[in-house]
Amino acid sequence: MKRIISALFLTMLCVGVVQAASDLPAAEKLIAKYVEASGGEDVLTKYDTAHATGTFSMPAMGIEARIEVWQKAPNLTRTNIISDAFGTMSEGFDGEVAWESSMMTGAKVKEGVELAVARRSSKFSPWVDWEEDYQEARTVGSETVDGVNCWLVEMVPHEGGGEPEKIYFAKNSGLIHKTAMLLKSEMGTINVESFPSDYEEVQGVLQPMRSRQVLMGTQEIVLDMETHEFGVEIPAGTFDLPEDVQALVEENK
Repeated sequence: MKRIISALFLTMLCVGVVQAASDLPAAEKLIAKYVEASGGEDVLTKYDTAHATGTFSMPAMGIEARIEVWQKAPNLTRTNIISDAFGTMSEGFDGEVAWESSMMTGAKVKEGVELAVARRSSKFSPWVDWEEDYQEARTVGSETVDGVNCWLVEMVPHEGGGEPEKIYFAKNSGLIHKTAMLLKSEMGTINVESFPSDYEEVQGVLQPMRSRQVLMGTQEIVLDMETHEFGVEIPAGTFDLPEDVQALVEENK
């Protein structure tokens, strides 16, 4: 009798879960709402270059530096972090090679999961054609993040071992309030959470001007962007591989 009752209870529980899941909005609709809230597809695909400047800080360590980001459609990026304390750290993607270089650690060419993540994150308008990078998007529930009610969407990429990325869409605004992912690197698996905020309209695009990133639940990085421009002229050679990175690429051929 106890087993029968347990079986009946589990069946009722499963029915309840299915019923709850059926009430969740489709992930595709939440993504479409985010695209619309950000300015709409026509505006998001209107520009093909961008430039941003601001500050990079690690409050717990007392580190502050300048940051500059260049982007060009469809997927070229270059980021420079400049500090009197540790020199210049740079990273980028030239459409094929994802890399990083600094005076402290030298040059590195990203491979595997790191390359896959860099390829996705370098896209100029990633949410307009998200299906190119993700095999599935599913709404799995709702959560309150820092007082904001959010829908939680899990997105499974084509590349990178299929580890789902979690996107938290604010229910009221449709904007992204948090992202979370497990990043596998040579240092092991790192849990990375990002909290975009302070959205401002820039040439028709609603852009987060602040992003707080938390690594492994403890190490905090804060990006405060002061300027953001679209449709800018990009200096020649911005996306070229640095000499030390190019040397690594030639080595590995």
